[in-house]
Order: sequence, then structure tokens, then C-alpha cells
Amino acid sequence: MSGRPSIRVNQVGYLPGGPQHATWVTAEVAPRPFVVFDAAGAQRGAGRSEPWPERPEPTSGLTVHVLDLGGLPPGDGFRVVAGDDRSHPFRVAAGLYDELSRDAVELFTRLRCRHAGDVAVPGWTGPDAERLYPGWRPDGVFDVSGGWYDAGDYGKYVVSGAIALWQLLDLARLLKARGRDASVVVDECRFQLDWLLRMQVPPGHQYAGMAFHRVHGTEWSPIPGRPEDDPTTRVLHRPSTAATLHLAAVSLKASRVLDDAALVDVARTAWRAAKQHPDLIAPDDEGRFGGGPYGDPDLTDDEVWATAEWGLPVTIPPPADLDGFDFDRVTIPALLDSGQDLRPPADRLLELQAGQPWGQPYAPEQGWHWGSNGRILNNLVVLARAHEQTGDRRYRDGVVSGADYLFGRNALGQCYVTGYGTDATRHLRTRQFSTIPPGALAGGANSIPTPGFPSDPRLDGRPPQCHYLDEDTSETTNDICIRWNAPLAYITAYLSDG
Repeated sequence: MSGRPSIRVNQVGYLPGGPQHATWVTAEVAPRPFVVFDAAGAQRGAGRSEPWPERPEPTSGLTVHVLDLGGLPPGDGFRVVAGDDRSHPFRVAAGLYDELSRDAVELFTRLRCRHAGDVAVPGWTGPDAERLYPGWRPDGVFDVSGGWYDAGDYGKYVVSGAIALWQLLDLARLLKARGRDASVVVDECRFQLDWLLRMQVPPGHQYAGMAFHRVHGTEWSPIPGRPEDDPTTRVLHRPSTAATLHLAAVSLKASRVLDDAALVDVARTAWRAAKQHPDLIAPDDEGRFGGGPYGDPDLTDDEVWATAEWGLPVTIPPPADLDGFDFDRVTIPALLDSGQDLRPPADRLLELQAGQPWGQPYAPEQGWHWGSNGRILNNLVVLARAHEQTGDRRYRDGVVSGADYLFGRNALGQCYVTGYGTDATRHLRTRQFSTIPPGALAGGANSIPTPGFPSDPRLDGRPPQCHYLDEDTSETTNDICIRWNAPLAYITAYLSDG
């Protein structure tokens, strides 16, 4: 991005004793010297750049060098200088991510649902509903209050909300294992879990035991617009097998982390209902009726995930996915909770990361997905869990280097977390906030078209990493979402000094 330093660094900073790399955008062909100065102008490091062999590098379309800053001591105001180029200032500190980890969790509190009418929501009826959900005859109203708004709109979705909850439950597990206070995270987990339980169809109704797929207005609410001023009519969408399997899986995870045996009965009911209705697929309506479809036509991985959470043997099809897990790609959550050896997928991620001059373990050839920043973080979660399982420092170093991309060591020089870094995202697309709070992660580069959600034509023809706009009109690149703030909370807590 024009006007930003050509030397791209982690604008939040670097941890002492870990990998410390920068990326220099330059047409230079041969290695060049660089120097690191502190705030007082004293030299604290030096080296020679390493030209990246692919010119241009394919994910960014840029010619770059990699700089190994190598062992900088704790301090503030460091800058890297190479030729006539200077980096943004950064610091080196052990507690680098402490505040950010708290802010990332705080976003969930800020996204708690405030729609008072959600205590009595009917199933969606009418010609469009009958066309999308043939045979469904909803009756009565349902209390589906609580839970988190999913993204920059006022929808709540079981398949998105469940995977975000799964992440925070794992964060609670991590904090407890480290002897740290997990009470705030547990409170948020309980709040979301209570909503998920309300989304389970009660006895006496069609599809009892299954989970409603989503709840939101029949049309998109205005932007801007506070939840109490939302003029739309909120309705429930037909239960889906995917939502039901996700409810079963996350209930089982919660039963262990929260030590709540009653949740096993919830999971058992959902599991049986999903087996009774194995092919209730959420249709892709391309966002025509006030919310995202969150469709998934292949439920093989969803069943594997629920099976793994039961503690039953599962077979994870090799090779493990390198494109990052998401609501419709849950094989990796199954792997992480199955007790299997995490070294093979983690080693493949390290290999992928080593082939990127920006440090991110993510580079899908078919294009970068909506929420690519969340997928990058989810790959970092795999590395973090592999480090936890094996103690192998290579995996932790992979997490440290991978985080650099999100905080400014990327093609745009963009720190994607609000309130952090010099060139941070400032204009997230969201209805909830007039002033964006710190610790919210932007979805990030997205070069894959999504029917019903058009990309900005200004992005046409750009390399994958450059498909991003820090504008509140860019839904496909600059939306908030609980699915990417959850792994942000996990990874920053994992890297936090406490």
C-alpha cells in the first residue's frame, strides 16, 4: 500500500528469544545490509537481507527480501533500516500480547445479543420459506435469546457460533492448564452455550432434538443501526443436520471443560436426531433473506467431529487440510480433540510456512478465502497444540512467526487488529459499534468470489494477499466475526506471558 514503509514488521512487536523476521519490499537483486536502531539511535542489530527467489512472490505480486533480525533484546522504539527504507517502530517484550489477549476476549462481551424480541421468535413461514424448506411446518414461538452476534450484522448461526465456542472452550482449557484465571473466558462460554441449548428444538415440535440453523431478520438490517432500533422481523430457519452435529460436538467439549455432565444428555439427544435426519442440508440462498446461508453440502467431516468428541475412534483422511479449518471444514477440530499425533499436520504447516516470505502458514493456490485471517490463526492453533503435545520448540516458533503476518508483516503493511500497531485496521464493517473497540480482527484478504456477496471491483486483478480494503463497505474483506476473533484470543493468550 502506497505511503507505508517498504520494510514490513510485526507492528505489535517481537518476543525476546524467539524468531524475529521482517520482509523488505524492494527491487534489489543482491543481498543488502540492514541495521536495527533503538529509540535512542543506538545500533542494536545488523545483518544482510536474503532475496526471495521467486520474483515476484505469487501471493503478493511483490519482489521481496527476508531480514533475520536475530536476537534483539527487550526494548522500545526499534526500527529496521535498509538502504533508504525504514520500518515502523516496534518493541521487544515478553508481555507483548497480554493486553491484546484480554481485548480479543472482551469483543465477545461486546457482541452479546441485545435483541429483546429473541425471547419469542417464530419459525420462518411464507412462500420463500416453503420453497427453501419443503415439508417444514414450524409452529409456536421459541426463546432463542442470548448468544453472540456472529459478525457485523445481527444474525446468530449455530454452525458459526459452535466452532467459535469450541475455540474459547479450548482457550479456557489452556488457561486452566497453565494455572491462570479462566473465569472471564468461562463466563463467555456459558453465555454462548446457553443460547446454543435454546436453539435445540424442544420435544413436541417437528425435528425435535435437532438445532435450528440460524436466527435473524427476514431482510438485512440497516447500516448503521443499533440492535434496539432494528426494524426487521426476526425468524428461525429450519433445523439442519450440520447445526445439530455441531451442537452435539461442542456440548461434549463443554461437558469436559466446564465439568457439566448434563451436557452429555444434550449431545446424546442431538446425535440421535442427526442420525434420524441425516440429510437436512441448509440451502445456499446467497444471502437474499437477511442473513448468510452458512451452507455445507458435505457433512462427512461434521460427523467425524462429533464422533471424535464422543471419544470414539475416528479416521482423519490424510493429508490434513492446509487451508485452515472453518465452520464447514471441521476435520481438524476432530483431529485436535481425538488424541492423535499432531506432528504430521504440524510438520506440513511448517513446510508450507517456510515457503512464504511473510511467515504465514497459508497460501491456497485457488485463492484466499473469506476470513483468511481466521484460517491463518486456525493453522497457528494446530501448531500451538502440537507444541503443547510434544514440547517441540519448532512448533512454537512457527506460531510466533505466523503471528507476524497478522500484525503487519504482510503485502499491505496492515495490522489487521484494531487498536494495535501503527497502520491498524480502522474501518471495520459492523453495525454494532460507532467506535470500533480494540482487539477486533478484520477478515482479511479474500480473492474467492462468494455468490450474493460481491467483492469491490477495485480489487479485481490484484494478487490474493492484496484483496483487502480497510473500508466499512467491504463486507467480504473487512467484516468482524466471532470465528476469527476466537482463534485470535487463543493464539494471543498462548503467546502471552500472563
